[in-house]
Amino acid sequence: MSVALYTRISQDKTGERAGVERQAKECRELADRRGLTITHEYSDNDVSAYSGKRRDGFDALLRAVSTGEVDRVLVWHPDRLYRRSADLEKLINLVEQHNIKIVTVTAGDFDLNTATGRAVARTLVAWSGFEVEQKTDRQKSAYRQRAERGGWPFAHRPFGYQRVNGEIVQVPDEAAVLRDILSRYYEKLEPRHAIMRDLNQRGILTPRRKPWGIIQLRDVLTNDRYGGVVKHGDTVLDVKPSWEPIVDRDVWLGWRSRAAKRKRKSTFSSAKYLLTGIARCDVCGAVCFVKHRADGGRSYFCSDLGCVQRSVPAVDDLVERLVIGRLSMPDASQVFAPRNEDTADISREIEAKQARLDDMAALVADGTLSADAVRAEAKPLREQMERLRAVLAERQARATIPAELFQQHAGEAWDSLPLIRKRAVVSAIMRVSIGRQANPRIFDPEAVRIEWVSDAK
Repeated sequence: MSVALYTRISQDKTGERAGVERQAKECRELADRRGLTITHEYSDNDVSAYSGKRRDGFDALLRAVSTGEVDRVLVWHPDRLYRRSADLEKLINLVEQHNIKIVTVTAGDFDLNTATGRAVARTLVAWSGFEVEQKTDRQKSAYRQRAERGGWPFAHRPFGYQRVNGEIVQVPDEAAVLRDILSRYYEKLEPRHAIMRDLNQRGILTPRRKPWGIIQLRDVLTNDRYGGVVKHGDTVLDVKPSWEPIVDRDVWLGWRSRAAKRKRKSTFSSAKYLLTGIARCDVCGAVCFVKHRADGGRSYFCSDLGCVQRSVPAVDDLVERLVIGRLSMPDASQVFAPRNEDTADISREIEAKQARLDDMAALVADGTLSADAVRAEAKPLREQMERLRAVLAERQARATIPAELFQQHAGEAWDSLPLIRKRAVVSAIMRVSIGRQANPRIFDPEAVRIEWVSDAK
C-alpha cells in the first residue's frame, strides 16, 4: 500500500512553513496509528486552493495517482486537497480509473468510488466555496473601513515596516535601506537591476528572508504607501496615514510623476545616446532618433519626415561642452539649482481635477449623464491638468541636477555621470533643436539651436 501525504496552506506570512509542518506532523501521527507507510510527500505552501492559481504539489499528486504510484491520499482535512468543484471533479475522474481512498485527520475517510462518497465530497466543497466567498466579502468590507481610517491592510509584512501591538511602525534598519534605494532609483536614476544586485551582495533579504528578485524590488519601488498615500485597491483616499511614511507625500508624488513621464518616453532609460528622444527637428518639430548609416557612422535623424540628419558625435560634443560651460558660470547655481519650491498646491489641484474627471466617468457609467454632456466639460479639465503637470515637471526638473556640477570642476563631475543622468540634466536645463544647414557634409554648430530653460520662462 502506497500512501501520498499532501499538505497545503493558503497564507504563510513568515515564510517558515509552520502551517504545513503542523499538518504533516498530525498526518504522520495518524499514519503511524493506522500502520500506513508514507511513500510520497507533496506540499503547496502559501497557495490558495480557491483562487485557481497553479498548485505544483497538487498537480504532482494527480500525476502520481494517474500512474498508479499511490493508492491512498493522506491529508489533514479535505479542504486542504480541494476547495473548488473543478479540482474535486479532476480527482473523481482519476478515482474512477484507480481504486483510491482519501484518509483525513479531522474528517475521517472518503471513498470517491461510491455515490455516497462523491455526494458528501461535492456537498462539502459547495459549502467550502460559500465560506470562502463570505469571508472574502467580510474582508473587503473590513479593508475598506480600515483604509478610510488611514490604515494599511497587508497579509505579508512589507519591507521597512512591522506591526507592534496593532500599530504599524518602521523597522529602523530596513527603513534606512528603503530611503537609500528610493533615492538612488528616483533621484540618481539608478537601474533596478543594479539596485537588486547591490542588495543581494550586501546580504539584505526580503521580509520573507529570501534574496531580492526584480519583481519584488519593483513592487517596493512603486509602493505608494512609502509616500504616505492611503489606498483602497487602486483608489487613493484623501485621509492621513496611520503610519510614518518613508518619504514626504509631495516628494513621492513628484518622483512618481517624473517616473511616469520617463516611462511614457520609452527611449529615456534604454537610450544609448545623449539626445535620443530629447533633440527635436527644427523644421517640423518631430523627435530625433539615431540612424545607423551605411558608412558605419551614426546620425540624429528626424523621425517624422527625415528633415534633418546630423552626426551624433559632433552634436553630442557640442551639447556637452555647452552644458559644462553653462554650469561653470558663476550664476549657474542660482539659475538652475533646486529652489525648494513648494509643489503641494499644484499636486493637490491636479488630484482635485482628476477626482472630478473620475466622478464624471462614474456618472456616465451609471447613466446619470450622457457621454456627450461630459465630454464638453472634461476637455478643458484635461487641458488644465496638462498645464499644471507641465508647471510641476518644470519645478521638479531641477532636482535631477547633481550639486557637484555647480562646483569648480564641473567637467570632471560631468564625465563621471552615467548616461541616464546626463540625459536628465540636458532635459532639465535646455531644449535642443537640430536644423538644416547649407552643406550637410560639414558640421555647422550654428544649425543646432539651444534654448536654455531659464531663458524660456
